[in-house]
Amino acid sequence: MTRFLAPALMTALLASGCAATPMRSASDTPALAAYFDCVRQGGGVAISAHRAQSADDQPENSIAAIEATGRAIPGAILEIDAALTRDGRLVLMHDETMERTSTGTGRVADLTFAEVRTARLEATNGDVTDAPPPTLQEALDAAGRVGAIASIDLKPADETATIALARAVIAEVRAAGAGDRVILITYSPETARAVAALAPEMMISAGLNDVGDLQGLSAPQILAWTGTREARPALWRSLAEAGVEAQFGTLGAPGRRLDDQYAADGNPSEYRDLFDQGAVVIATDAPLVVRTVLAAQVAAAARCPR
Repeated sequence: MTRFLAPALMTALLASGCAATPMRSASDTPALAAYFDCVRQGGGVAISAHRAQSADDQPENSIAAIEATGRAIPGAILEIDAALTRDGRLVLMHDETMERTSTGTGRVADLTFAEVRTARLEATNGDVTDAPPPTLQEALDAAGRVGAIASIDLKPADETATIALARAVIAEVRAAGAGDRVILITYSPETARAVAALAPEMMISAGLNDVGDLQGLSAPQILAWTGTREARPALWRSLAEAGVEAQFGTLGAPGRRLDDQYAADGNPSEYRDLFDQGAVVIATDAPLVVRTVLAAQVAAAARCPR
């Protein structure tokens, strides 16, 4: 998927976004920035649960997953996927279509909110639940109840749609008063700059390959996404020197993801290696395993005020 925002398009989108979305001063620092600084400087680690799940009997992107994972891991980051229905309502759904994770059919963007809500979520183990796909508002409320951070993925098919989705998500987060416990996920420095300008009070996850990619961004607002393939300790050190926390993903396709490779010998000590090399946020499909391996570091993070 192409994730480059041409300068002219960037200007137009920002102009329209700024006109439609109230903004704080660009000098504002997100409330969460001090928390992540404390985690990094205090020897802590934050665990990001992919699609909010921590067990196969939970549907991904569900209230059940949000509440169970948030209760199990102090200060958990819960990665969730926002999507717009045909009539402009925000629901949680990872795929463009409904089939893989629910009893519904069709593209979310082609369905009304009422049609989406007739579906029932299916757990990873195949069980059909009584729960419909939740709204973003319901997900934010659930994350708040368990003291978790909601990390909202913005990933439709093109950059114009990404900005449109971002504007809708930002408005809903602000209406919920949840800006101090939300991260907005972007996939390139260009998109990060656009979304950061729309929501200077919220943390932004940005895909960065080197410290130079921070140009035009406010370091306290940024969490650096550094991939899922191999540890990058030199980059992580450079980011820390710039005051930016490094994220690394062990998630992915079953059988190929690092989570599975680490578990193969029954001793997933590699998570500790990632922490020792400078990863501050570990995004994973096995959050309870990471919590066990890095219990002391999770406890250190829990001592950081939010």
